[in-house]
Amino acid sequence: MTDSRLHSLRPGWIYEVVVTARLGEQVTAGPFGIWTNDGATLEAALFKGSSTLEAIRESGCLVVNFVDDPLDLHAALNRRDELVFDAVPDGEAQGWPLLAGAPSWLALRVGGLEDAGKKMLLTAEIVDASEAGPGTLINRAKGLFLESLILSTRCRLLGWAAVDQLRENVRVIAKVAPGSDYETAVRELLAKVESEC
Repeated sequence: MTDSRLHSLRPGWIYEVVVTARLGEQVTAGPFGIWTNDGATLEAALFKGSSTLEAIRESGCLVVNFVDDPLDLHAALNRRDELVFDAVPDGEAQGWPLLAGAPSWLALRVGGLEDAGKKMLLTAEIVDASEAGPGTLINRAKGLFLESLILSTRCRLLGWAAVDQLRENVRVIAKVAPGSDYETAVRELLAKVESEC
């Protein structure tokens, strides 16, 4: 059964979020890509050695903070000491750590952690959510398509380097937004540039 709080997430698309969790008395935070395949659970691939993964393992819970500015992802990765945290005010997830100012959030309980080599695959179910649904979701496909569009006009200057970068952009877009209009459009750009170089 699908969860209506996930209706704005397209199945299989990867969205960039800030995950918060508690490790003892300390709050951990990190930028991660999350997705849903079934509309009922969220999934993520977390690198082993991450303090956020350690906190999730210890507590069995996490909060997905939907941010609408990539600078928040940068802060969660490179300026953690500048982050400000809040807590879920009530409900089943009362007290769980939130990123202050995040437009919306989902509190999740771990359903499973599966070893996948250098990463752990997380499956989690929603136990609580902010009243506001996710606003503008961050998916890398949109920005990569814009860069690909500009790159496609530089073929004469860059030669095969443009083709190589476009191929990489196709690979990433196919991963983070499979079957999307962005994927179709960047494949069209690649074909055009390959014929011109």
